[in-house]
Amino acid sequence: MANPTKTMTMTVEHYTPERHHATLCKWLSFYDMEPIEAAHLPPTGFVVEGLAMGFLYKSDSKAAQIETLVSNGYAPREARDAATDLVVEAIIAEARASGFLVLLGITSLDAVVQRALKHGFELDEKPYRIVSLKL
Repeated sequence: MANPTKTMTMTVEHYTPERHHATLCKWLSFYDMEPIEAAHLPPTGFVVEGLAMGFLYKSDSKAAQIETLVSNGYAPREARDAATDLVVEAIIAEARASGFLVLLGITSLDAVVQRALKHGFELDEKPYRIVSLKL
């Protein structure tokens, strides 16, 4: 049998809330994560339909953040891995094209760290905690 990631063509498209937000929430739920309100997502996101999506959080500095990177847990692992790589590459390209000098990511998942390293990120091993304030 042919490898599905080799035979299928994957296309990265821009995220639009009307088309993709419900899917995002469904995928987050698969991983026991809380849904994210559409208003809390940045306008710059990328999707491989049915497989993966992620977002570029832009700032008014030269640093941006890659965040809310999620794949369809119901899809075959090889397909969603390939799609997630394409989404990460799209986010990196957009960050570069937008003039950012650093792209930051925060995770507690080793798989995300390994993917980041694969795409040229550096790992800062210092322990951090994330704090948030709902306004």
